[in-house]
Amino acid sequence: MHSPDPIYRDLISASAGEKSFDAAIETAVQWFGGGGGIAFELNRKTGRLLDWATPTLIMGDDGYNEHINSINPRMRFSLRHAPGHIAYEGRFLSERAIDRHEFYDWLNGRAGLRYFLGSRVYDAGDTSLFFSIEFSKHHGHPDSDKIEAFKRLAPAVGDAWRLRRRTRENGDASDVQTWLPDHLPWGVIALSPAGTVTGMNRPARTMVGRRSAIEISLDTPRAIERHSDIGLQAAIRSALAGSPSETLIKQVPGGAPLVVQVLPVDPHGVLAAPRVAAVMYVRSTLDGTQAVGPVLGRLYGFTDAEQRLAEVLATWAELAAAADILGLSRNTVRNRLQSMYAKTGTRRQSELLVRILGLLAPDA
Repeated sequence: MHSPDPIYRDLISASAGEKSFDAAIETAVQWFGGGGGIAFELNRKTGRLLDWATPTLIMGDDGYNEHINSINPRMRFSLRHAPGHIAYEGRFLSERAIDRHEFYDWLNGRAGLRYFLGSRVYDAGDTSLFFSIEFSKHHGHPDSDKIEAFKRLAPAVGDAWRLRRRTRENGDASDVQTWLPDHLPWGVIALSPAGTVTGMNRPARTMVGRRSAIEISLDTPRAIERHSDIGLQAAIRSALAGSPSETLIKQVPGGAPLVVQVLPVDPHGVLAAPRVAAVMYVRSTLDGTQAVGPVLGRLYGFTDAEQRLAEVLATWAELAAAADILGLSRNTVRNRLQSMYAKTGTRRQSELLVRILGLLAPDA
C-alpha cells in the first residue's frame, strides 16, 4: 500500500480549520479504496447524532436517528466494546445475516454500500466519536493490511476532531456568532477565507435541513440545482475576492427561487486572519409582490408602466408571459427592460430580478 501521509496532512489542516474535515475524510476514503466515509458524534443515552463530517454519506436525517440507528448491528457491537476497538462485519456478522438485515438493505439502497471498517474512537461524557470507511459489495471486506492501517489512523482522527472542536469553541467563535443572529427571518451563512462554512443561524440550518435548494458539501454551500450552483459558486468567489455579489437559486423540485446575496466582510484586506471573510444571506421570494412597484419607483425612478412590469416579473414570469399578462408586445417589454436595466445598473433579467426580489419582505 502507498504512503498514508496525505491523510495525516489533511487531518492536521482540518484540525486547524484550514481545510474541511469532510475533505480530510475523502482523502482517507480514496486511500483505502472505499466508497464512503464518515465521522460522527453520538449521544449514547439518547442515540441522537450530534455532529458529523462526511463527503458522501447523508446519514443525519430523522429517518436514521429515529429508526435505522436503533437497529444498526455495527452500533450495537461498538457500544458493547471499549473506545479504541476496531470493528468490521467479519467480527460479528455473517454474509447470510447481512443479506437478511434491514440495516444493510437501507445502506445499500441509500449509498450502494455493504461493508465497513470502523471504530468508536473515544468517549467524552455521554458522547462518543465514531469513524468509519465504507465499502461496496464490489470492494469486498477490508483486508488485513487495511485493518492494520485503520488501527493506526483512527486515533489521529480522534485527535484532529478534538482540536477542530477546540478551535471552533475557543478561537474567536464569538466573533463568528455576531454575524449569525437567529431572530432574523432569513438564512445567514458565515464563510471562511477558503469559502468553507464557519457558522449558520437557525433559519439557515432549517433551510439546509430541507435539502430543497442548498446543501453543505465538503463544508461548502452548494445549490442542489446544477445551474444554480454555477451562479452560487461564482457569487462566493466574487465576495471572497472583495466584491459583493447576488444570484438566484432554484428550489428542487419546484417553488419560488431563493435570493442569495454574498457580501465581503473585509473587502480591503484590513484584518490579518479573519474567521469570517464573507456572509451569505438567503431569502425566500414571496407571492405578495404588488407593493414592490412603488418602492422601485421611489428608489430607481421607475415609471408606472415599469413598476407594473417589475411586479409581474417578480412572480417569476418569463418575458413572453409578462408581455401577455400586460397586453403588450414583446418588443415593448424588451424596450422597457432596457430602461429598467439602465436605471438599476443591471445588465440581465436575472440581475434585475435579484434587485426586485431583494426588496420584498423576507419569508418568516
